[in-house]
Amino acid sequence: MGSLCLRSGAGRCTGRRDRGAAAVEFAILLPLVFLIIAGIVDFGRAFFTQIELTNAAREGARVAVIPNSPVSSIQTRASSAASGVPGLTVPGPVVCSTSTTPPNATVAVQAPFSWLLLQPALNMINAGSALPTNLSATAVMRCGG
Repeated sequence: MGSLCLRSGAGRCTGRRDRGAAAVEFAILLPLVFLIIAGIVDFGRAFFTQIELTNAAREGARVAVIPNSPVSSIQTRASSAASGVPGLTVPGPVVCSTSTTPPNATVAVQAPFSWLLLQPALNMINAGSALPTNLSATAVMRCGG
């Protein structure tokens, strides 16, 4: 008796032995594909947050270079510029410091960031702490000019 080998057009033998191969390959590759998609989603969110923080710092610095601007208006302007970022803080902006030449106004903003998909996946291999939990941005503008 001959073997149960049915030849396909490419000369490959398809039969009983190949039936579960696709399922095994799928089971091996599915976690890797999920991890790649999770990384794309989470890094996209992180980049969005970083861009929002950069814009918020810039808007705060624009108010900080105005003479006699109160700190509360700087913080309000920076917070309203990044309304899509929860937990945004503006820790003590420097308003037109004369200690530097030329005098500059510096505004820093920061916000906590939670990795929804990537950190739990990396925690399985004890690497979740490698991801940053706080994002920040700083803007410096020259006073009076």
